[in-house]
Amino acid sequence: MATRVGAVDAWMTIVAPGTADRWPEPFWHIFRKYGVEDRFRTGFTLDQVLSEMDEAGVEIGVASSFKFLDTWVVDNDETAAFVAEAPDRFIGSFTVDIRDPMPAIGEMRRCVEELGMRVLRLEPYQYGDGRTTAPPPTDRMYWPFYVACCEYDIPVALQVGHTGPLLPSECGRPIYLDEVALTFPDLKILGTHVGDPWAEEMMILAWKHPNVYVETSARPARRWSEGLRAFAGGYGQDKVIWGTDYPLLPFDRTVEDVYDCGFSDEATAKVLRGNALRVFGIDR
Repeated sequence: MATRVGAVDAWMTIVAPGTADRWPEPFWHIFRKYGVEDRFRTGFTLDQVLSEMDEAGVEIGVASSFKFLDTWVVDNDETAAFVAEAPDRFIGSFTVDIRDPMPAIGEMRRCVEELGMRVLRLEPYQYGDGRTTAPPPTDRMYWPFYVACCEYDIPVALQVGHTGPLLPSECGRPIYLDEVALTFPDLKILGTHVGDPWAEEMMILAWKHPNVYVETSARPARRWSEGLRAFAGGYGQDKVIWGTDYPLLPFDRTVEDVYDCGFSDEATAKVLRGNALRVFGIDR
């Protein structure tokens, strides 16, 4: 049996009771596809989330803010409040609307300097008109935020791959991260959700660049391709960071899927814990 470790979940959202009406309509078809519509409609107290983490052996979660276009689903202050209630169990991931750079950079500084948040999350598909491809991560609108991440020594988590909402996916091609990684070699970059259907592209970028990582939220290990399993358990074991996108995926089953891959204890510990501790700057 594989040696157990205290897992670090790189992407989770605390969906409080009574907040279901904040989720825009384009997301409900995703929740139905994953079979978790009721979980999102009911929500969870912080104690319930912590109990589920404990049962699954998840020690730390990256609690994430989320804004879809002009709608806050979980705002930065709410996320910071969750973290403040259990600072030994959560770190905060914030977001800003980079389409309006001056207030966005001000909000970024507030999140880091005043709220103590430690990850910037950006989802490129949101920055378009909903019909044509949005500006990809190479666009100059991103650059001030990359610079600020380097100054603060915090990672940026960028959505790559197809979109869940019915919006164009082309801006999520992992290959755009190639230029970003070359231009900002000190920037820690997480390509989230594996990058499907361009997972091979995402893996080769993580293998190529010291500062690029594959993040697996919303993609359980039992669904990983043979190539991704070979990468995570072998030559890319230092470059894969596990996540759930809870409550889209549950903690317990998603942790067990990694153990069931049959990786070495060393590789399993890196994927579930060690790589995240290093990239997020968590001192354990």
